[in-house]
Amino acid sequence: MTNYREILRLNSLGLNNSQIAEACDCSRTTVVQTLRFAKDKSLAYPLPKEMSDKKLAGTLFPSPPGKIKYKMPDYEYVYREMQKKGVTLNLLWLGVL
Repeated sequence: MTNYREILRLNSLGLNNSQIAEACDCSRTTVVQTLRFAKDKSLAYPLPKEMSDKKLAGTLFPSPPGKIKYKMPDYEYVYREMQKKGVTLNLLWLGVL
């Protein structure tokens, strides 16, 4: 896992993005994104003591809202339709029938 706290700390010491990436063993793109998101969220080193690494990562890179929910198929309907002549699962999946 990327150490975002260390990226912010090294940036506050004046290191450039390439040096920070090498020190944190991550890509330069990760460093640039982290610093940009930190600036957008007005986060700077030193961070508040109550902010854990997990909370910092969630603040910088929030999860997408909600979980995708999939609707279960009506198996009785599928079974009845499959009994008809010329009906295939592919036709049922495509919703042609």
